[in-house]
Amino acid sequence: MAKMNIPKNRRLIFIVAVVIIAVLTLNSGFRNLIKYKLQHIKLTGELEQMKSENERLEKEIYYLENDKSYMEYLIRRDLGYIKPGEIEYRIISNK
Repeated sequence: MAKMNIPKNRRLIFIVAVVIIAVLTLNSGFRNLIKYKLQHIKLTGELEQMKSENERLEKEIYYLENDKSYMEYLIRRDLGYIKPGEIEYRIISNK
């Protein structure tokens, strides 16, 4: 007789689970909670990226204000300047 109750119990558990899922998914408050949680996760990641970018820029500002050789390096790298007496070598590839 206990074997016959097992399918009824499973069916009851299944119905209760479906009702709970339906209530949670159809409830706009629950959907908003999920939406805001996902948005929070996304914004937290963006915040971490911005913090690391800010640290990098603060270091660059420090070096620009305090290290003339760094500024010289940037000018040479970005603008292509060479010192008087230096020879610029250009390598041309045959691709």
